[in-house]
Amino acid sequence: MIRKLISFLFPMFLAAFLLNCAAEPENITPSDTVESEELNLISANDIKDDLKVPVSSGKSSSSQTGEGIEKSFDNDMNTLYHSLWNNSAADYFPITLKYFFESQEAIDYLVYHPRTSGSNGLFKETEIWVATQEQPSYTKIMDYDFKAVQTPTLISFEKRLIKPKSIKFIVKSGAGDGQGFASCAEMAFYRKNPDNFNPLILFTDLTCTQLNPGITENDIEKVQNKLYRIIALHILKGTYPREFRIQDYKAWPHPDNWAKINKTSTLSLLDNPTGISVNNGDDLIAFVGETGGYPISLKVQDLDMQGGDGYYNASYYPLSPGVNKMRVRNNGLIYLLYHTADWQTAPHIKIHFATGKVNGYFDSGKHQATEWTRLIQGATDTYFDVLGEHAHLTFPTNDLKTYAAGNGDKLIGTYDELVRLEKEFMGLMKYNRPTVDRAYFHAMYTSYMYSTSYRTAYNVSGEDVKRTLLDWRQLKISPWGPAHEMGHTFQTRPGFKWHGMTEVTNNLHSLYVQTEWGNASRLESEKTGRYNNRYEKAFQNSFVKNVPYAGETDVFCRLVPLWQLQLYFAGTRGYGDLYKDLYERVRTSPDMATSGEQQLEFVKMMCDITKTDLTRFFAKWGYLQPFDQMVDDYGQKRLQVTQAQIDRIIAEIKAKGYPEVIDKIEYICDANREIFKNRSSVQTGTASKNGTSLTMTGWKNVVAYEVYEGDRLIFITNWSTFNLDSPATNTTRVLAIAYDGSKTTVIF
Repeated sequence: MIRKLISFLFPMFLAAFLLNCAAEPENITPSDTVESEELNLISANDIKDDLKVPVSSGKSSSSQTGEGIEKSFDNDMNTLYHSLWNNSAADYFPITLKYFFESQEAIDYLVYHPRTSGSNGLFKETEIWVATQEQPSYTKIMDYDFKAVQTPTLISFEKRLIKPKSIKFIVKSGAGDGQGFASCAEMAFYRKNPDNFNPLILFTDLTCTQLNPGITENDIEKVQNKLYRIIALHILKGTYPREFRIQDYKAWPHPDNWAKINKTSTLSLLDNPTGISVNNGDDLIAFVGETGGYPISLKVQDLDMQGGDGYYNASYYPLSPGVNKMRVRNNGLIYLLYHTADWQTAPHIKIHFATGKVNGYFDSGKHQATEWTRLIQGATDTYFDVLGEHAHLTFPTNDLKTYAAGNGDKLIGTYDELVRLEKEFMGLMKYNRPTVDRAYFHAMYTSYMYSTSYRTAYNVSGEDVKRTLLDWRQLKISPWGPAHEMGHTFQTRPGFKWHGMTEVTNNLHSLYVQTEWGNASRLESEKTGRYNNRYEKAFQNSFVKNVPYAGETDVFCRLVPLWQLQLYFAGTRGYGDLYKDLYERVRTSPDMATSGEQQLEFVKMMCDITKTDLTRFFAKWGYLQPFDQMVDDYGQKRLQVTQAQIDRIIAEIKAKGYPEVIDKIEYICDANREIFKNRSSVQTGTASKNGTSLTMTGWKNVVAYEVYEGDRLIFITNWSTFNLDSPATNTTRVLAIAYDGSKTTVIF
């Protein structure tokens, strides 16, 4: 049987195929060579919409004033039914919704349209009961888990409902705070249109991609329906444009599930691009093969939202086996949403897009590097998809033509490497935790760059940003932006993203990618204010001013000790798996209740992983310092570390008998780590001073200079030339510090 969706909220259908010979409607013959653009539009009346079955009335067991069940069948997607806002009652669930029908012939399927914004009340576990004229008592026909998805869900009845009287939904759970709620923008019911042509007369199945044996041109010419006649003629002649229009789509795991297990944010939902582009108001026709009962739907996404982010500038359309006709409600590229827990064994689903424009995409897993130019030059939409093993890009087509030129494969290869490096850094490969879903990078036109659920987004209004993002050579030189945003996605929470660390632990990923690609570390190379580099500022704040770690407001200063652990253990002791093992420990350990406890738990984890006593190091950096203040980290929250908590953690670490780290690793940095590795002794040189400026000449193997005014420490640096706040005096002393903490007095 042919299935289609009707217009209304995701209307339907066709704009099918325009031929040069369309002026001869009774004898349409395909040309010998046909471009897909020539096959785009014919009469939308060739496939008729299914018939919407009107609801006569409804009744609910719970509703909020002004949001009764009648709002779910008022033909207005901007209104909604919502259960009572007060959901504290023990018997709040289940919630019953009943829809009644009068003098209706049949119902073949229904479509649940969730609310258009927000998530409260999205249906989860639900029972569906029906009553007909023949069987007026309700009979349960299925259990269905809507899984709180925000896309429309189409449910087909295995057996057609003849002369329906009522359909009842028993909602047993829904999304939202507390127990959750129940909500619905529209509940729509349909019966199939009996006047549509049966494509199985011509084709072997409902995807309409292969003719029945023995079908001749004469057989095809007898068919009155233009759409099927044109498709059949082109298939017969071998001129049908199959690339991108006809594809088998595989299932993907839902990124929410992986994120929950691994305590991260979410990767992409859009791993199935179709390569098809549509315009607002188009009738889109999709022939869908057998789905095995798996729910699938389409997202039409328009990123072209000047001054904004177009990711949610989108519309959604559920699909069912057979012909699906949709009146598209916005411009954009089409993506198939097909997510299921058993994605490894779920069947591939064949879909044939008979209308819409072929935009194409580049997938390094299926396309050769030499195909990039053909594909990007053939794109018809403002945006183009580029896919790799780990990454997926959607950026303006013209910008890709300009900055990626003939290097699309190198561009996606570079993003693949960036994502892979971050996965390796956090131990996903070592501990067999594959992400499967790709990381999604896309264009937008507001803010600068950010990471949020299912994606990272980049403002491409400026030429410099576009060049950095889309020229693979520039990306290799300046990867910080995308690496930083991906670091946010992979932040493992709350154990390694406690309050105050949102812009800190993600930058471990940025530094790792930056330095792995041969670039200088930002901690070492960037001057900040009066300081030569970020290490120097961190030394002043923590070691001179004694700022507690939780009270440090400079995110780069907070980053320094985390990177120092990597430099020391991975760079000098050969323990390259340091953070791989730390992330796994965070993933598999119970979450501490407060941010203060999480900070202290990190200290203990690092000692356990390295089998060393690092309490001196963490004490120097202020981790083991009492603190009780409000901390602003995208919102104010109290962060408390008590002396009792500190004493308990230290006692637990000391009880394990780990050897203390004697090396002065609080002074390790990118430039001096070889000194720690080689355990090189200090070699003296000369020194000079001129006002506030001090210069060390000829000194070797010094990891830091400590400056004292009398016995008071006033300055620390890892540079040989530096400036004090005040001119040096006769009582100013400078000590050259060796890797092991030994000190040599500098003589002026």
